[in-house]
Amino acid sequence: MKQFASILILILTSIEINAQTIDTFLLHYPISKYDTITYKRIIEKSDKDILTHVHDYYSNGQIQMDAFYSNFDINIKEELQCNYHTNTKQGKYKEWSKDGQLIYDANYKNGLRAGLAVSWYDSGIKESAKNWSNGQLNGLCKCWNEKGDLEFEITFKNGINQFPETKSYNYITYLPTDYTNDSSKKYSLLIFLHGGSARGTDTLDLYNAGPFDQIYRGRSFPFIVVAPQCPKHIRWSTENWFENFYSDLMKKYRIDTNRVYLTGASLGGSGTWYLATKYTDKFAAITPISGFTKHIAYISENIENLKNTPIWAFHGESDNVVPVEETDCLINKLSEINNQVKYTREKDVGHSIHWLVYPGNEIYDWFLKHEKRNNN
Repeated sequence: MKQFASILILILTSIEINAQTIDTFLLHYPISKYDTITYKRIIEKSDKDILTHVHDYYSNGQIQMDAFYSNFDINIKEELQCNYHTNTKQGKYKEWSKDGQLIYDANYKNGLRAGLAVSWYDSGIKESAKNWSNGQLNGLCKCWNEKGDLEFEITFKNGINQFPETKSYNYITYLPTDYTNDSSKKYSLLIFLHGGSARGTDTLDLYNAGPFDQIYRGRSFPFIVVAPQCPKHIRWSTENWFENFYSDLMKKYRIDTNRVYLTGASLGGSGTWYLATKYTDKFAAITPISGFTKHIAYISENIENLKNTPIWAFHGESDNVVPVEETDCLINKLSEINNQVKYTREKDVGHSIHWLVYPGNEIYDWFLKHEKRNNN
């Protein structure tokens, strides 16, 4: 009897030690002000485990996400496998399509990608296999098209392509209405870098946001406005393209090289930071919007290059695609060495902050106040 009591106490103690809480609720996730997706979210937390295990399910019952977090806000739904600033992924992370196809499989350490990350198209064809370390691409990375043909095989170190090819990117151009009136007049140049969804070969996608969205709607600008197009799967920092692009513009158009401005949102915001640190002498002022900065060591390591560059950065505090801390870290460094920095950190605004910026007049008026002192 005494032995039985001891066993019973041991069992009860074991149950208590391994007690697990499981919460289930519906998560309403707005993808626009007109449309909302509802996920069934199951959260498991063991008393003995510091990690939170999260499962999200589509309305049809198919699992959408299986992930582990060391910090987690139950009401946040992230995009693009990125961490919201209250969340920290730790360990295995997977996503599926609504039809049940595994579309992403990766590992995270302290919220940053670590090791091999693989993605698939909805068809089941592999899209990419990338090696990461501390949130930066390190090692061999491969990308395939939707037919299964290998498109890229690139070796990275700290986010930088170790063997970059020299390329010429397609671009679209807007000329001011009076451009043909005076053949001797030179014009300011505004370069716009698009976000990730416009990558590819269809330049019509470049009219979906930014200054060219405004131009499509009939707006006029006093600048020459140009938007290059980044190939699919890569970033603005992956290949050597800017020299050819810039040289081509100087040959084709009457440009005042003391009034060249650079801006971009999301992927383009990241590209703006990168190009400005690499080609500092080219730009009179820059406006980076909601861009990743920690994915490539080059930016932070060369941030002092921007000590004399006028900068107006934007980021939404509620951005669940690119955490606001990505911009915070650079602004904090720049504030110590550059007295020409403005930072609009908009409360209750998410990743779509660029829709509050480009349709207005403020940044364009701000650009035109700046001119390089010397012609380089």
